[in-house]
Amino acid sequence: MNIKIISLVLGAFVFTQSAIASHSSYSPMSPRVLSVKASHSDYSYGLSVLPGNSIDSFEKINRDLPWKTNYEILDRYMLRPVAHGYRKLPSFARSGIHNFFSNISDLVSAPNNLLLGEFSDSSKSFARFSINSTIGVLGLFDVAKLMGIEEKKMSFDTVMGRAGIDQGAYIMVPCLGPKTERSIHASGADNWPYYFIDPVTGLVLTAVDVVDSRAALIEYEEMVDKSVDPYATTRSTYLMYAQGKVDPNASVENKKDENVENYLDEIDE
Repeated sequence: MNIKIISLVLGAFVFTQSAIASHSSYSPMSPRVLSVKASHSDYSYGLSVLPGNSIDSFEKINRDLPWKTNYEILDRYMLRPVAHGYRKLPSFARSGIHNFFSNISDLVSAPNNLLLGEFSDSSKSFARFSINSTIGVLGLFDVAKLMGIEEKKMSFDTVMGRAGIDQGAYIMVPCLGPKTERSIHASGADNWPYYFIDPVTGLVLTAVDVVDSRAALIEYEEMVDKSVDPYATTRSTYLMYAQGKVDPNASVENKKDENVENYLDEIDE
């Protein structure tokens, strides 16, 4: 089954669970606006309110099967070795692959920027996609960059955040990694280009994209591996990154450690 479709199924499941937690006006199972006053009230069921007003409602479950599956098995014995092998490919090959997926990202960013009223950024994203898809040979070459047209990435997750929707419950999804309720819902919108290709091709492209993204984080493996609590480090970094895209001023305050700052910047590449 296409991983993109799995995200939609997960989103539907989490949305269904939201209706169950109706204890108060704020539910840790539902991504919605949380005021400062509410964050200090007893609406979080005793749980800590994390960046982006997220709550790790499923921490016990997240730390068990999902985290162990992703970090201790899939990443350590499968994805990490593959990523290290990928890094040994010629730089032009890795650059071409990275540019290809960045080109798809530009296509997604164009309407997302438009939704925020960022007309200039939207036009730049569309221009980059048009130029790189043609002159750049399906995006393998970043010709637009040589022409001085910079990337203006924008995810629907960030669009939702700037519309006042909180991140909701933090969820560690087996095989897919860290997510939030908001990001699961948003992925259904951001993955729309993949809906026009067959599932097998979609899976292959997704797998290559995952390896390319994972290879970019090799330098920061030690930061996670040697942390006192790798799970908490990964959770904080992920949530800080997502909140930093919604509120850049908050990210500046939170990024105290240079390694964490570089790590967040690398994720955004």
